[in-house]
Amino acid sequence: MIILRLTNDEALKMINTLRNGTSPIHHADAWIVGREQELENYRKSLNLLAKGTGNVKLVTGDYGMGKSLLINAYKQIALNEDYVIASFQVNNGFRLNKLEDLYYAIMHNLFLKHKPDHKVSFEDIFDIWVENLQNAPHADRKRFEVNTVCQALSKYNMNFARAFLIFMRGRIQRNQEMIHVASAWLTGERNIPYELKHKYDLVGTVDKTNTLDFLKAFTKLITLLDYKGLIVFIDEIDLVINDRSDLRQTAYNNLKHLVDLSTSGEMNQILFMFSGASDIVTHPEKGLITNTALAQRLNLTHTNNLDASVIRLNPIDTKDVLTLTQNILRLYRQNKTLPNTLDYKAVYDAVTTQLGETMWVTRTYITTLIGYLDTLSN
Repeated sequence: MIILRLTNDEALKMINTLRNGTSPIHHADAWIVGREQELENYRKSLNLLAKGTGNVKLVTGDYGMGKSLLINAYKQIALNEDYVIASFQVNNGFRLNKLEDLYYAIMHNLFLKHKPDHKVSFEDIFDIWVENLQNAPHADRKRFEVNTVCQALSKYNMNFARAFLIFMRGRIQRNQEMIHVASAWLTGERNIPYELKHKYDLVGTVDKTNTLDFLKAFTKLITLLDYKGLIVFIDEIDLVINDRSDLRQTAYNNLKHLVDLSTSGEMNQILFMFSGASDIVTHPEKGLITNTALAQRLNLTHTNNLDASVIRLNPIDTKDVLTLTQNILRLYRQNKTLPNTLDYKAVYDAVTTQLGETMWVTRTYITTLIGYLDTLSN
């Protein structure tokens, strides 16, 4: 692992983040230790994705094992390589048993490389392209490019293609009402007044019969703008275990459907990356194993195969914990004074002694480590 050279302020923020038991978002791919195989596997998945495949992956591990840090590293890598990402959690706003809400959740939780810390709107994605079109010397060129994109989208859903054409007309003409209404329709809003939909010839809405067609069309759209694809990060999938049995099995069937679409070639250049606690796999009565068809597709019996769909995180070994200790000590010293004779091995021994013989996870070790350094610093 190579730690980036951080400013004192950045180092202080990083230490405070770790002190609170939270995974850092910035520099996650450089900060992570002991997950080289998982990162290499992910890069292979991105290479396949860029070539037109689709896939579904699941990252599981006990609380404090480092899932969040790994997922943050995945996100950072994807953004740096010009993928559009969506990131959200299974919660009261999105449940996996309601697949019709998937498109809406994706479209309202988008992130781009040039704005990694803030959600972007549907309109933001097209800023550069629209600017180039507006500056094009010939109107025919504008019409040709827009019509070419709309023809490609019409293969997935005619209403989506029509709405996008209206959106682009609004952008080029700088008609704010047209932009707003078309953008709302394209992102799955369902409460658009009928009068406005009729005014701009917008037909229908996103529902469970067409939500995946809209998602395919959106993914095609961003690849036409030279993004490499779409990666959808959905955290806390283990919350599905708490659902009523019929809703839980519906969620598992929806997940199976996404696997089938992604791996069969029907849904290209989109990767679904689910993450959650180990219970989602290991629970004997409520876990994924209870849906035989899904369990077979995810190869749940291949527990140590990183090329499989399920990546199960194990504790990092002593060598990696020592590396982690060394790097935290280096960052800590950027803002605090510690005894000159204190080295990372002595810190490791002190912290593990404090933790005792009980089983501990990475998060517990880090928070205990920083607490120990706090008692020694000036």
